Amino acid sequence: MDIEIWQELYRNVIPPKLNNAIVGFNANLDRVITVTSEVIQSPAFGLAEVSELKTRLLYSMQHCRAEEWYVTDGLQYNVFTNLFSDTGDLTIGGQAGIAAVHLASIGVPKVVCVAPFIGRDTVKILKNAGVLVLNDNSGSMNQADTTHLVFEYSPGLVPLAEGSVARNNRFIVSPVHGPESVLIPENSMDNVLSEISSCNRAFLSGYQYLQTDEEFALAADQILLMKKNNDQMRIHVECVSVTDDAVIGGFLRHILPVADSIGLNEHELLLLLHHLDPQNTEYGILGILSPVQLVKGAIEVCRKSGLKRLHLHAFGYYILVLRTDRAHPPVSLNALLFASLAAAHAAQGSCTDISPVGIDALEQVDDTFGPHISPGIFLVDAYTIIIIPTIIAHNIRKSSGLGDILSSTAFVADKF
Repeated sequence: MDIEIWQELYRNVIPPKLNNAIVGFNANLDRVITVTSEVIQSPAFGLAEVSELKTRLLYSMQHCRAEEWYVTDGLQYNVFTNLFSDTGDLTIGGQAGIAAVHLASIGVPKVVCVAPFIGRDTVKILKNAGVLVLNDNSGSMNQADTTHLVFEYSPGLVPLAEGSVARNNRFIVSPVHGPESVLIPENSMDNVLSEISSCNRAFLSGYQYLQTDEEFALAADQILLMKKNNDQMRIHVECVSVTDDAVIGGFLRHILPVADSIGLNEHELLLLLHHLDPQNTEYGILGILSPVQLVKGAIEVCRKSGLKRLHLHAFGYYILVLRTDRAHPPVSLNALLFASLAAAHAAQGSCTDISPVGIDALEQVDDTFGPHISPGIFLVDAYTIIIIPTIIAHNIRKSSGLGDILSSTAFVADKF
């Protein structure tokens, strides 16, 4: 497919009208550490208590795949944070925190961050960014911040695993938060519903911290209350790479049926597909899927879950699956292009161009599902598929949070 077509489409992106948005629920501080050879060989990484962290980090680097390790032992996590307390830079973290600051910066008229348990410095960053913060009324404004460790790396520091695609990525080390970080306290619900009554979009995350079926059911009930409060509300849930079957099962049984939209990457799509049909070997659980397989898998998740919208961010291209009876393809295409530009800008690279990997992916999808009805837009059964090549930023200074920036931007700019 002609790259000049996409250069023209990117040049003609129209800044969309952005909807008021609520974001929830995980907002924290991130300590972002740039991984170098010196960091890997530093005395801290030679300590026995850091051996598992180092092993997991190197695995992520060998596969150039975003990974997150949820550390269940609080004392062990404190060792990690103390060891790296003088390293890297502190910034806003958590999917909700990152999305909130970004959405306020691009002109979303009202951004409300619902975070039942949040630290005082995180609150300060959000408020300074123009975000309205709603947290637990019991005084969590005075609690200490939670800091996650984000190790950002470039390819080439360690040998790549066979079949891996060289790309900048990150490895995140996080403590396990309690379910109360995702569930709105009962005595706060009326105030939350009042404050978000003018919001038509909700970008929600953090459901990996729920454990029991009852907790997932309560979270789903709270989503339904938000939708009942405003019939124009659209709910987007952002996925994370959790491998716990109980968490994935609760997410699929309770959260997806009440959501409208999901954002995820290739690895997260594979996890959902494997849980939906463990006997299906078409996709595999650790394999690298082709663009055509990703489209088929995305449609499968939408079909089995009832989702109206799925946004998949792969290396070099983005795929959007919309139920055709809810689709507005030109608006959604513009929203994806607008979000791609926003993510490339946030990466703080030295220059940008259109991904050749994305152009190749488009050609593969066109060969299977074509002819396209217009560049990047296809009809497949009951679904409209939109696929665009991404803008690639070179020599980037940031990789963490780009998926959250991309997903939240495309979501608030979309119409469905």
